[in-house]
Amino acid sequence: MSLQIPKKLVNVMTFCCLMKFEKDFGKNRSKLKEKQNKNIRRLMKAAYKIPFYRERFDRVNLKPEDFRCSEDLVRFPVLTKEELRSWMKELYELNPDRRDSWDETSTSGSSGIPLKLYQSQREHAAANASWIRILMSFGYNPFFGKMVSFESSYRSEAKSRDSVVQKLGILQRRILSEKRCTQEGMPDVIRELNEYRPDLICLRKNCIVRIALYAQEHNLSIHRPKWYIPVSEMVDEMTQSILTKTFGPGLVDAYGCDETGSCVVKYPGRKYYDVCSDTHVVNIYDENNRLADNGKMILTALYKTDFPIINYDVGDMASSFTCEGIRYITKIHGRLNDTVHHENGRESSVLELRKIPNGITGIAQFRYVQNSFHDLRVELVRDPQDCTYTDSQIEQFFRERIRQLYGDEFRVTVVWMDVIPPDPNGKLRCFVCNVQ
Repeated sequence: MSLQIPKKLVNVMTFCCLMKFEKDFGKNRSKLKEKQNKNIRRLMKAAYKIPFYRERFDRVNLKPEDFRCSEDLVRFPVLTKEELRSWMKELYELNPDRRDSWDETSTSGSSGIPLKLYQSQREHAAANASWIRILMSFGYNPFFGKMVSFESSYRSEAKSRDSVVQKLGILQRRILSEKRCTQEGMPDVIRELNEYRPDLICLRKNCIVRIALYAQEHNLSIHRPKWYIPVSEMVDEMTQSILTKTFGPGLVDAYGCDETGSCVVKYPGRKYYDVCSDTHVVNIYDENNRLADNGKMILTALYKTDFPIINYDVGDMASSFTCEGIRYITKIHGRLNDTVHHENGRESSVLELRKIPNGITGIAQFRYVQNSFHDLRVELVRDPQDCTYTDSQIEQFFRERIRQLYGDEFRVTVVWMDVIPPDPNGKLRCFVCNVQ
């Protein structure tokens, strides 16, 4: 593995990667496909030198030269989260003298135990460049634009004033702590957004939805940025409706995961998502692991040649189409591993439960909590600007639809809330199962 890039050079390497990445995903599909194919061949050659991946090649009796395009990856074993977790742990234990040069990250753990990940500094730089490239692709200028972003483990809200460089209009960014997005703190948050007037707001979905709902409920005027990106969670039709009422038409829906980085983006007004096909492969597999238009999302990060992530089952479902060999996503349906547990030992997808809120208006947030084999709690938050249906009518709608799905299997309790709080990891899961 080629890992020895000093951490202080990551910003320089980020800029170099950014210059190499494609800026337009739709202009020249043949060129994009050619670049993707070249990067697939390079990745598979690098992976073959790594024992973990050499075993996977041997398992299917194939060599790197057998993989020349995204369609060929269907012949390679699918990588599960547990396999990745085991490999990362093994690497850490076997390389005590090299691990200090690695960049360590972790998933949020929204689908279970957080997954600790390692990457080289070069891969870290490429991941940063991939995100910046997405921002630039819809028109945002990362050097002279103004952004409000979310607080994370490595970015805090401690700084109270702009630096000298930022006062000159360069690299302007404010970090907004989600801890402030409460009933008491929301007036100050909205006032600061109005004073700062950012070009781009990039916050976790549950946080930006809470801001929108507070502004609507209290009839507060709020600055409409050119673009805004709800991150960390899936953006459904209900969320889109709530946000556009407050922030306008500039909704950008970006998709990715900690394991592979940002790889899919939907621009304002578009009916489909572009895939960053020069740096990623997003294949869709059916239940038999064959290429399909509808099914589970299988991700490959082409820039990760030091710690490869190949054919990774991220756990989400999607619908798609292909044009001239390039795949486009039409809809991201959400997690496969969120399941309803039944007393007979069977498990069923929550996909149909997720569709229920789209059949009626007047709801801003929802969450299902299964507390036992026969108890299902439905948590709802009202849309303050939509009184088309009463609370009782909405409750009856949910009860009837759940009964259509499961008969009399569940005792349904509907609870109205002012806001549904996020999980400790900052995300808001729409289905929580407490059945062991």
